[in-house]
Amino acid sequence: MATLTACSIAVSGVTYTHTQSRATEFLSSLQKDTLSTEQFIKQLSTAGAKEINLSKLAKKKSKNSKVREYAIKVMDASILLYADLKPFAEARNITLADSTTFVPDQLISALKKAGSNNFDRQYLSITIEDHNQAISLLEKGAMFGDTAIVSFSNKQLTVFRRNLEEAKFLSKNFGNGKMTGNRPSKKQ
Repeated sequence: MATLTACSIAVSGVTYTHTQSRATEFLSSLQKDTLSTEQFIKQLSTAGAKEINLSKLAKKKSKNSKVREYAIKVMDASILLYADLKPFAEARNITLADSTTFVPDQLISALKKAGSNNFDRQYLSITIEDHNQAISLLEKGAMFGDTAIVSFSNKQLTVFRRNLEEAKFLSKNFGNGKMTGNRPSKKQ
């Protein structure tokens, strides 16, 4: 009986220590995940500049009218994002990245070299990943204490989520070879 009690206490201690360790890891990850307003603005402007460059490339290189239309929509949304972000940057004396100063990453460089058969699929894949990252960033912005940043983030989340859904739709239908289907409905 004493052995059973000792085992029970030992297991409880291990469970408590394990739970405490997990809680510490979680809090540590939250701290690492903490984002300053300045970092938020800089990262979002870089994401917008990348989307503008990707969209310009798709508009020029894609042979598919639906993909080109989507690229124009994403470019317009990124230009509006930039315009809405500018007052926040100016108030903090932050220089925003823009499409002329943005240094293309390896994905854009590879996309420039992609053949016409693979271009649309690769463009949509990159756009989906980039939109997921931007949405994650905007979700963090929506939790800031600054109500103006929260409002801005929530507005942009609506746009980015809608564009993400359309990119997924195009990608799915591109894979099936039927790029003529109706797009997802615009939910606001």
